Amino acid sequence: MLIDLHVHSHHTRGVTLAPRDVVRRAKEAGLDGVAFTDLNTLDGLDEFRAAGRDEQFLVLCGVEVATDRGHYLCFFPDPAKVPAPPQIFGSATPWPVREVLAKVRELGGVAVAAHPYDKTVERPSGDVIFTLEGLAAIEGLNARRKGPANDLAIEAADHMSLPCTGGSGAHELPDIGKAATLFRDPVASEADLVAQLRAGTVFCVAIGVTPQPTERGGRDGERRDRPPRREERGERGGDRGGERSRGGRGGHGRGGGRGGHRR
Repeated sequence: MLIDLHVHSHHTRGVTLAPRDVVRRAKEAGLDGVAFTDLNTLDGLDEFRAAGRDEQFLVLCGVEVATDRGHYLCFFPDPAKVPAPPQIFGSATPWPVREVLAKVRELGGVAVAAHPYDKTVERPSGDVIFTLEGLAAIEGLNARRKGPANDLAIEAADHMSLPCTGGSGAHELPDIGKAATLFRDPVASEADLVAQLRAGTVFCVAIGVTPQPTERGGRDGERRDRPPRREERGERGGDRGGERSRGGRGGHGRGGGRGGHRR
C-alpha cells in the first residue's frame, strides 16, 4: 500500500488545505491512503475521519511535533485517546526532543524524524538524530525538500539501520502524490501503521520523479559528491513508477546498516 505519511491541513498555521480536497487529490494521484500530520495539533481528527468516510478512502491521523532539535512525525495506535500535545509535553516550548520521544513511547506511539537535514527549519535535527533513542524511522524523502536534505537523511537511515519513509509534506494540493511510503502489509488503521513502522516493513517511494545528481554541498557545508546510488535505494516497478529506499532496514527486519556515526 502507498500512503503519504506527511500531509498538512488548515489546522496547521499558514496552510489552507481542506481535508476533503486533500483526500480527493490523493485518490487522483493513485495513493491508497493519506496521513494528516498537522504541526503540534491533533485537532482535526474528527474532520479527517469524516473526509475518509465520505470519500471511502483510508485517512489516518498523526502529528508533526516541533522540538528543540528538529521535527518528528508521531503516530499513535488510537489518536482519539491521545491528549493534546501541550498536555503531553508541557506548556513551555520548544519541547525537548528526548522528552518528546520518551512520552511518545509511553503512549504506545512511534516517532519518525521528519526532514532532519532541512536547514530551512529553525533548530533542525541534523546529526543529533544519531544520539537519539526510540526513533522508528527517518523521513528519507520529503517532496518539498530538494537535493542534499533528502540524500543525507537516507544516508543517516542507512548508518542507523532504520527504515525510510516518504511523504509530500504537502502545504498545497499539487504537492500531494509526489512521494509516499510503501507498506509491505495492508494498513487499515493507525494501529496497523504503528505496527509496521515499528517492524520496519516500510519503504520511501518517489512517484513519477527522476532523482537528479546532487550539487556539491552537504552537512554543515561539507562536500557531497553524489546522491545515494540506485542500488542503495532499490527500485519500485509497476504502473506508478518511481523509486524506493529501504534505508538500513528492509522488509525483513534489521540489517544492511553499518550502525554508528558517519565518517
